Amino acid sequence: MQSLPHEVVGYARDYPVGYVSTWHRHPRHQLLYAISGLMMAETEANSYAIPPGYGLIVPAEQPHETRMIGAVRLQSLYVRADLPGAEALAQCRLVTVSPLLAQLIAALCGMGNPWPMPPRALHLSQLILIELLAAPVSPLALPYPTDPRLRRVCDAMITTPASPRSLDDWAAEAGMSRRTFSRHFQMETGVSFGKWAQRLRCQAALRGLAQGRPAARVARDLGYANAYTMAAMMRRIT
Repeated sequence: MQSLPHEVVGYARDYPVGYVSTWHRHPRHQLLYAISGLMMAETEANSYAIPPGYGLIVPAEQPHETRMIGAVRLQSLYVRADLPGAEALAQCRLVTVSPLLAQLIAALCGMGNPWPMPPRALHLSQLILIELLAAPVSPLALPYPTDPRLRRVCDAMITTPASPRSLDDWAAEAGMSRRTFSRHFQMETGVSFGKWAQRLRCQAALRGLAQGRPAARVARDLGYANAYTMAAMMRRIT
């Protein structure tokens, strides 16, 4: 796929439950888009939950790992990094895939990358790039801090996302005052500690639901009173 002469290559595949694409990189920019199922992707700096309707832009040469939670039907695009305008894809981000963009991706993947490219394939590729560059960023990214004290807190929260510990407790865990902890966390991740914790729980909820667990049980395991409260939290974020 990477060596094809096309400016934009379409790729579709079904993955089984639990499939892991271990750490790797591509010479092209990539869009990871799941039609169904949930993907969890990791880079060196962020964790991403990629449910249907969202796509992850992975820049060329960006190391990443992808895990399939449940069975996943994937459509992926590989974009030549030297294309005019492709520099806008050089930043890793999760975007909302509009119905129009989804249909364009499906049409291009369905053509099977013919060469020489027929006019329709060329026009689809150009429209895809226009729509992809205009796609709004999703708030489902979970940025990691670089400070080892803050990362220790994040690692502990990832292990137990339903932890009842307060902001003061986590600040003490990092060996900081509440004010210093909050300021450093915002500076390192770009979001407040409270919003980061909500995103973490949203990712955990998406993962649990994709695994087929009852919504009431997922909510209870994450510390919510019921599935409705959890669903309201997820709607606010997504």
